[in-house]
Amino acid sequence: MRIALGIEYNGQNFYGWQAQRDLLTVQGTLQEALAKVANEPVFLFCAGRTDAGVHTT
Repeated sequence: MRIALGIEYNGQNFYGWQAQRDLLTVQGTLQEALAKVANEPVFLFCAGRTDAGVHTT
C-alpha cells in the first residue's frame, strides 16, 4: 500500500531527516511511530530532506 503524507515538524532536537543508526532523526522517529500504528514495518521515501536543527512547514 502507498500513502502520500504531508508533515510539518520542529527539527530542533533531530539530527536531520535521513535515518541514521544511533541518532534521533525525523525519518527514524516517524517510521517507528507509523509502524506501531500499522502493526507492520513501514518504509518512508521523501521528496526532500532537512539538515540537523532545521524546521519545516
